[in-house]
This record gives sequence, structure tokens and C-alpha cells, in this order.
Amino acid sequence: MLILSTVALYALTSFLFRSFAARQAQLAKQFAASGQEALSRGDAERAVNDLRTSLSYAPDDMTNRLLLAESLARSNHPEQARSYFLGLLDAQPADGFLNLQLARLARERKDSHAAIDYYRAAAVGNWSGDSLRERYSVQFELAEYLIELNDLPSARAELLIATADAPAEGDVYTTLGKKFEQAKDPTDALNLYSKAIKANPADAEAPYRAGRVAYQMGDFSQAAELLSVARRRTAEAKTGEENVREIDDLLQSAKRIQELTLSADLSPQDYIEHLLRALPVAKQRFDSCVAQFNGSPLSSDMQMLQSGWSDVDKISLRRSSLQDATEQQNLTKLIFQTEQITSKFCGGPSGDDALLLQLANSSPGIH
Repeated sequence: MLILSTVALYALTSFLFRSFAARQAQLAKQFAASGQEALSRGDAERAVNDLRTSLSYAPDDMTNRLLLAESLARSNHPEQARSYFLGLLDAQPADGFLNLQLARLARERKDSHAAIDYYRAAAVGNWSGDSLRERYSVQFELAEYLIELNDLPSARAELLIATADAPAEGDVYTTLGKKFEQAKDPTDALNLYSKAIKANPADAEAPYRAGRVAYQMGDFSQAAELLSVARRRTAEAKTGEENVREIDDLLQSAKRIQELTLSADLSPQDYIEHLLRALPVAKQRFDSCVAQFNGSPLSSDMQMLQSGWSDVDKISLRRSSLQDATEQQNLTKLIFQTEQITSKFCGGPSGDDALLLQLANSSPGIH
């Protein structure tokens, strides 16, 4: 009887234990599913409560621990989230996702050194799925952070690495180009926009941005070509029309500045033609500025310009008299100095004067 009682009691205990364990597993799944659903709809606080309950029934479930850490981060409990992520990282130190989450948490608490270290660990870490795209995203996010910190040399380095891993897609190239612009690297920005133009022949944004960069770099011929492409694509697609006015203005300026430029690369005849266009523009600007003094004494800089223009008035400004290279350089210097000095005393110029001032400021050796 004693043996039979013991066997019956053991069987009953085993049954109850299995039933309890099964019930625990069922409850863990129910609360985990509820937590995932809450997290997917943006209710992070509800997700935290449900996932904590789920883990009380199944404390070793790594998936739910990870979801709880994410929920804590989204529900503004950064220190608790960090604790969970660090615990998970101990078991998987090379996990890219965990390092990325810790990088973002460090960024939130203004710990830039830790954030950068975690970002770099995430970039070389293990990822499930499309690991190349994930690594590109991490590098891009790190570059954005470095730009935010104004560490532009490091940002440019990270952007170059991101470019190597970037998907060959027009939108991606355009996005990278924008970041290179923010990192003060117009050359690489222009290269990325050029790739975007080839990758997406219908897109108008890439040639528009490339044209702006080329214009800022002083390559007005390339700027005009790119802006013409942007204008044509905008008209064909009938989208991006909010930029049409800016494209037209910049395109007109790029074409006009090519007519005024006094570059040493011009042929001798073209240089003379450009001088003959620019001289009356600068002279009118000087005369207008002098008039604003209303008879008051001119500054020393303005007196210097007045002397220069007096000498020019004595010259017969014909092609035959402008063949001398020294005379050409003197006239070019006078034009550029006129635009620079008058902008100090008589306000910012407009029209052709503004273009000549831009040329003056970008010309080495002109003061």
C-alpha cells in the first residue's frame, strides 16, 4: 500500500508539474505575442509590461529579452535598456544590432567616445540578412553623427567607407552626395551626384545638386551643362517644379559668368572680348558708388580706384590697344578691386557686378 501510494503521489506530482510548466510556456508565448504587437503599433510602455511578464515565465528567452531592451529604449528608459543590451552583448560581443543600439543610447547621453566605438563595432559586426546594406546604414549613421559633432575629416572618412558598401542605386548616391556636401567635400559630392545621374536618367534632383556644386567650385561650364539637364528633366517629369526658378536663375548666372570670366585659360582674343564686357560694368559700379559719397572725401581705397579709372579713361579701349598682357592684367585687377572695394562702402552688388565680385573673390592674387 505504501509503495502504491508513493507511485500514485509521484504520478500526480509529475502530472501537475508538467501541467504547470505547459501553462507557464503558454503564458510566456501569449504575453510575448502581446508585447510584440504593442511594440509594432508604437505602444512601448505596454510592450515593456507584457514582455516583463513573459520573461517571468521564460527568463532565458533571448528573443524576448532583446525585445524588452528595444521596448525600454523606445519608452524612454535608456539606462534600463542599456543594462539589458550590455547583458546580451556579453553573450554576443560581435553582434552588429546590439552594438548599434548601444551606440544610439551612448549618443543620447552625450557620450561621444562610447558612441563612436559602438558604431564602429556595429559596422564590422555580424548581421543577419543583408549584412552589406546594414553595414552601409551604420557607416552612414556614424558619418551623420560625426558631422553633428563637427568632426568633418572623420565624417568624410566614414562616408568614403560607406560609399564602398553602398547599394548601386540613384537615390542612395544622391543621399551620399548631400552628406559629402555637409562634410565640406564638394569634389566627392559631385562624383556621387554624377553616379546618381547615370543610375537614374529620369531624376532631376541629382543634376540640379551637381550643378550647384560645380557652380560653387567655379566650374561654370560644367554647372551650365548639369543645370540644363536638371531643367530638361524637371520639365519632362513635371515634378520638382518648386526648384525651377532657382535652376533657371543659377543656369542664367552660370552662362553669363562664362561671358564675363577673366580666366587665364581664355584665348587672347576671348580675353579681350571679356575685358570689353567687364570694364563698363565695373566702371558704372564705381561711378555709382562715388555718387553715394555726396561730395564727402573718398576713402584711401576709393581714391586708389579713382586714380586707376582716371588712367583707364586715357586709354583707347579698342582691341588693338588691349593686346599687351601686362595691360590686360592691370585692367583685370582694377575690375576685381572695384567690385571688392565698392561692396565694402556701397553695399552688396547685384546682376553682373555680383558675378564679377564672385570671380574676384575666387581669383588668387587679386586684392
